[in-house]
Amino acid sequence: MPDLLVKGLAKQEPVVVTVLVSTATVDHARSIHDTYPTATAALGRTMSGAILLSTLLKEGQRVAIQVVGDGPLKEVFAEADWLSRVRGYVRKPHVHVDLSEGKLDVGKAVGKGFLHVTKDLGLKEPYHGSVPLQTGEIAEDLAYYLRTSEQIPAAVSLGVFVDTDNAVKASGGFMLHFLPDAEDPLIAYLENRLKGLRPVSSMVREGMGPVEIMKEVVGIPFDILEERKVFYHCPCTKSRVKDALVALGERDMRDLAEKGEPLTIRCHFCKTEYTVTKEELESLLKGIKTDS
Repeated sequence: MPDLLVKGLAKQEPVVVTVLVSTATVDHARSIHDTYPTATAALGRTMSGAILLSTLLKEGQRVAIQVVGDGPLKEVFAEADWLSRVRGYVRKPHVHVDLSEGKLDVGKAVGKGFLHVTKDLGLKEPYHGSVPLQTGEIAEDLAYYLRTSEQIPAAVSLGVFVDTDNAVKASGGFMLHFLPDAEDPLIAYLENRLKGLRPVSSMVREGMGPVEIMKEVVGIPFDILEERKVFYHCPCTKSRVKDALVALGERDMRDLAEKGEPLTIRCHFCKTEYTVTKEELESLLKGIKTDS
């Protein structure tokens, strides 16, 4: 079964619920980055969070989540586009800390720090928002960001289950947010319902799909607004690598060209390696001089 995201609107109630199953996508990221269990959970939660935020985008837009803390992971980054294609990395992939109450202790691995959200909305400058980490567990921090930076009253749940063989056996999440005319009884009902909810990773492990999870989350009738497949996607190409080199400027490009050696660059997100030859570097440098 492919990973799937489903967005729904409660019937006659102003609340939107988006549910995601991302097991295969997160396990693919684990394989690419050779992450240890706690790092896998942190990366998977951040990727799932970025996918959920991507449902608020318009065509051509992208959103990135960067979690920076003083814990051993140092940094976790994920980016998703308006089609919910996602990619990510963790700076220190070989991190695993002791379990806390039988769960992977992502908060301890992340530590204290900040959650940064960047949106490319097709404008001249991207939007940046930052909040202090509340728990380091990612879901609570993302909900705090939505409430304080975007004034969106929201609840977010994210979960990743890593088996003893290090493979991801369940990953997913949901985002519930209220529309402006939501009234107190509805808010109180859903807040109480969420308190008794099972972990989303447990529901995914039981084989529940997004629609079934949505029924358990809201407990009231809803209409499906959209469904979309989710998958890991890195749009890097050699042409983009060359563009990035040109962006370094003439001085740095000249230094690279004068070394007379090919340059090998490895993508952070997919580990693909690109080799730029001496001749290609010289050609790029000539192009910079011509443009200037």
